[in-house]
Amino acid sequence: MTQPNPYITNPLPGRPRMFNSKIAQAVWTAVPVATLGLAAAVPFVVAAVKGVVKPWLAATYIIGEIIIFATALAISPGSKNEPAAGLLLVLLMITAATHTALLDTHKTPGAK
Repeated sequence: MTQPNPYITNPLPGRPRMFNSKIAQAVWTAVPVATLGLAAAVPFVVAAVKGVVKPWLAATYIIGEIIIFATALAISPGSKNEPAAGLLLVLLMITAATHTALLDTHKTPGAK
């Protein structure tokens, strides 16, 4: 019987993990989508506190989220003919969910 390769199943030495299980990864990945982008930066703040990513990455997500929401609100919020605001929020949700799912990979940009 062959043993699993520890270099494949374990993260790089000295780097903490963001997720303890696949269920935790799925829940954290669903946070930006379930909150409609309002909590898109939360997984990155938690990852920065855990030491998975550098704090500047969490700060970038916080600033980006504020800019996207301010822009979406500035694009006439009551107009039925302007889909750009919704598109911005959908792009924020997709980007944040994708990056959250990739937090435990070894090639994450901004990782320690």
